[in-house]
Amino acid sequence: MNIEKLAKRLKEFTLDEIEMIAECDCKTELEHLLNNNKILFDKEIYKYIEERKNIDYTIITANIFNNQSLDFGSAVKYFLENYAKQNCTKRTYETYKSIFRVNILPFFRGKIIQDITIEDIEEFYKTCKTRNLGVRRLKNTLTQLNQLLKYCRNLGLASNCCYFQVRRLTDKNKFSLDRIIFEE
Repeated sequence: MNIEKLAKRLKEFTLDEIEMIAECDCKTELEHLLNNNKILFDKEIYKYIEERKNIDYTIITANIFNNQSLDFGSAVKYFLENYAKQNCTKRTYETYKSIFRVNILPFFRGKIIQDITIEDIEEFYKTCKTRNLGVRRLKNTLTQLNQLLKYCRNLGLASNCCYFQVRRLTDKNKFSLDRIIFEE
């Protein structure tokens, strides 16, 4: 039996209580937990010490770029370094980097992130369609662009950036007689 899990569940217990529940001699395992500072012994009572994870926060403001117009390339670089690299796996980070480099940056290079409009997004979508990107790559590219714009909006770097959603159009949920099975 895992004595540490039992101790965590009981929170406070005596040696007799835990031995009765575990149905074994727990002294050596309790000593091990004491040595690792996972339990505390006080007045004949063992107490489990909860681990507290330290979560650190950072404050990010739009002053990072001194309220200058932010070009698209700088926004991508900032997003990759300060979001993707810190919050994603290495493989996901490499995928993000590739999608930006190959699909998104060639179209938006030189544009100011605050000036991107829905018309630009629609034109980008048409360009991707003419390049014959696969369905999955097209969805991932548009989702990645949306994530970048949302990130910039949340930081206050691009307050009047456009909003859009990426959804797959399908007939799966469409009601028709073909989808009804009649029993004979």
